[in-house]
Amino acid sequence: MKKGWGIALPLVLALSVAACGNSKSTEGTAAKPKTITVGLVNGIPKISVLDEKGKWQGYDYETLVKIDEQLPQYEFKYEPITDFQAAFVGLDTKKFDILSVHASWTDERAAKYLYSEASYYENTGYTLKVKKGSPIVVKSETDLGGLKIALAPGVSVASYVEKYNAAHPDKKILTVWDTGTVEQQLANLKSGAIDALFGEALNDKALLEAYGKDAFDIAGSNLFYDPGKKNGTYLLYNYGSESLRNEIDAALGKLLKDGTLGNLSRALLGIDVTVKPQ
Repeated sequence: MKKGWGIALPLVLALSVAACGNSKSTEGTAAKPKTITVGLVNGIPKISVLDEKGKWQGYDYETLVKIDEQLPQYEFKYEPITDFQAAFVGLDTKKFDILSVHASWTDERAAKYLYSEASYYENTGYTLKVKKGSPIVVKSETDLGGLKIALAPGVSVASYVEKYNAAHPDKKILTVWDTGTVEQQLANLKSGAIDALFGEALNDKALLEAYGKDAFDIAGSNLFYDPGKKNGTYLLYNYGSESLRNEIDAALGKLLKDGTLGNLSRALLGIDVTVKPQ
């Protein structure tokens, strides 16, 4: 018996040491987070801007950072978007896992792309920017007829314009398709090459701060707003990415519920854009 124990004990110790070694090896190997590539719009002041030092700033960007912090299994990588149409090509070709272009809801887009369920930025329709001192006044959509308005291909308001034109063939909005930068679009507005640009109230405020109070006037607001429809800003995915969408939605919902994004919005934008308009 003693001989048996004498043989077994070294084996037990060896197995024990081996087990400890395996345990440390397992503990020391952390699962590497999966890289998620986000196509992020660049050039909207206070919303998402890549500065000269290569640093992102703005509410949409910081919202994504907060979401990423909630999901240790993922690491977000950001690719700047300046061409709205090319952004969707990037999603189509799976260059991007997520598209964050401050996108609002359209039925046509929802048929092709998977939307997030939660909105992190509520709005009340579109504003109309005109040249400083312009006599143009727009009280409703019917006042838009005959105006030459620049639109970037693929933007949400374009679908509303197309529907408006179909319903008002005798008083159409004159669409000028434009993929230029904000600076180029404002220059076209100032020169009279176009009559107007669509925008959003908060973005307009940021643009006036960035480009000066003489950059444009606001000729109308709350255009194409329907309180009975979805009026927020959403993240976009390809169909088939439901699992990723659901995980991000859960994180986004938590950040909305605990007030994190409301506080972030007030700090960066001066108002809480997470609250639905009354």
